[in-house]
Amino acid sequence: MQCPNCGRNVRSKNQCAYCGHVFNKQEVAELKEETRNEDVVQETPRRSSGGFSRVLWGIIKLVLAVAIVFLAFLYGPRIINQVVDYFQTSDTEVVQNTPEEPVTEAPVTEESEGEEPSEETEDSESATDDSAATSETEESTESSESEEESNADGQLSIVNQEVNLDEYPLTNVALEFNESLDNVDSTTFNFTIDANGETVELEDDYSLVKDGQTLTISFNDPSVAVLSTDAQEQVLNVESESLGVSESISYEVPTTSLDTEQAEFFNSTITDNLASIGDVSAVVYPQDAEVPYVYDDQSVEADALISWFVLGFTFNAIEDGELTLEDPVVVSSDLVAENDEGIVATAEEGTEFTIQELLSAVVEANDVSAMNHLIQETGGPNAFNLWLNESNYFSTRVTQMLTMQESGQVTGAVTSAQDIAQLLNKLANNELVSEEADATIKELLLNTPVTTKYPEGQIAGYQTRYEIASADTNTAQQNYAGIVELEDTYYITVILTSNFTSAEEVVPAISTSISDIVTYFETGQTPEEVAEEETAAQAEEEAEAQAQAEAESLAAEEAAQSQVNVVDESSPETGTVGEDGRTYSNQYVDNIGSYVNLPEETVYDETTGETRPAEWFFDESDGRYYYR
Repeated sequence: MQCPNCGRNVRSKNQCAYCGHVFNKQEVAELKEETRNEDVVQETPRRSSGGFSRVLWGIIKLVLAVAIVFLAFLYGPRIINQVVDYFQTSDTEVVQNTPEEPVTEAPVTEESEGEEPSEETEDSESATDDSAATSETEESTESSESEEESNADGQLSIVNQEVNLDEYPLTNVALEFNESLDNVDSTTFNFTIDANGETVELEDDYSLVKDGQTLTISFNDPSVAVLSTDAQEQVLNVESESLGVSESISYEVPTTSLDTEQAEFFNSTITDNLASIGDVSAVVYPQDAEVPYVYDDQSVEADALISWFVLGFTFNAIEDGELTLEDPVVVSSDLVAENDEGIVATAEEGTEFTIQELLSAVVEANDVSAMNHLIQETGGPNAFNLWLNESNYFSTRVTQMLTMQESGQVTGAVTSAQDIAQLLNKLANNELVSEEADATIKELLLNTPVTTKYPEGQIAGYQTRYEIASADTNTAQQNYAGIVELEDTYYITVILTSNFTSAEEVVPAISTSISDIVTYFETGQTPEEVAEEETAAQAEEEAEAQAQAEAESLAAEEAAQSQVNVVDESSPETGTVGEDGRTYSNQYVDNIGSYVNLPEETVYDETTGETRPAEWFFDESDGRYYYR
């Protein structure tokens, strides 16, 4: 009951416990009457259970609820995607091809970095899982009809295409589809190239960019090494079994100006020197070539050569103002590479290095832990992979934190000879970052470790080189990549080898290949022709030297003859001065063993550097005396 003074509920019938008000008789009576009214509960007549109709209605509601949920899973994401696509047709998404996720950070796309997966994606994945589970458990006709309906509704087709070859061998193909591409990722399609009677699968060496209903694929032409005097027709095949897509796009690639004889020599040199030893990929890119000479380009472990891309990525971040060379970086044990014994790996936790010091460690010692810290400092492995993809290094990526194997091999990244050559070509032309930054990179590269894979002193006109190579003791891989500058030109050479028996065999073979190829490209001479020419030149030099010696001897004799007086009966007496102004005395003659009255002459002795008395001899053929 309630207190008539404060209105609060009270249990006492005499006084309010809250305000202290004392109830009078009338208030007590009213409170009692109110209490009796509250205790009375009116009965409500019970309705009939309805029997069968109530049960039937419950079943109908259950069926409707299940049907609504099923339809929501089946068609909900598609309807939502179409609505979103209608209002957001200009959104662009970059799809990365990263088969293995870096362990240091989860993969992200260009626009969703740091965000949670969207509800649309989660619904799509859930619907896909439910559909797959249903197809496995349901029987016969209903399952078949459901699959046919799903395929028919989800089928894509290409309504327009555009091929851009302005930067060939970089190829960009824009494909416009009839429906939204929200559920398309790097695993949706399979791309192959038909060229020169062969079919090449692009695997992961490409990038995809989604823009509304347009999908653009970019890749480096895998058949660029094949020479042709006419334009070559190529076919890009686009296949997706899940979406019912099977399309082919034909186009002609431009002719190249590669020298056929140079290409044949390049291929035969790599085959003879290296292919018989192990697996090899190679590229030679002369300064004046439109496209590089390529030998069996494929994705391989990058080993120490991943540092080329770490340098490019770091200096781009510096150029953009995200870092400076003086910024400190604290050593983290999580980023120290296994089996690494460099200055970063052996430093104590919390030690600071500047960006400049880390870059120097990478260049001068192939410091793997320094590379890990630089990658992390510039945004992490996924930002690194995104930069690689956007820079058209399609075969290059980090797949995990870089580590050092006991063999000396650096693992955790892949690349290709053509990607490295593309980066080196930009650096050679001061187009990698900026002219100033590229000059700084080149200055750093002058301090790389000496490798016997470069043919020191064997290339005529050599000026300098910028190189990074595997350690010569690496038993798993032997890689070399460098810019060799001559007096008037440069040559980019990249050789990647693996699966060989002995590093001692591969290292000199790489050196010989570089020397032979650059020499042939520069002079047009094969190693055999160079050897023959050197032998002939040496023989000619020896003949010239002998002829010169004989001529000098003859000249000396003639000079001696011109200085000797013939001693005859008219010679002056001993101790007197003759008409020729020379003093005569008894001179000992070697070959007759006696003294003769002859002029007193001196000659210069080259052995002692002083003059000495001349030695006389008698020539029986003409009866004259000569001195020497």
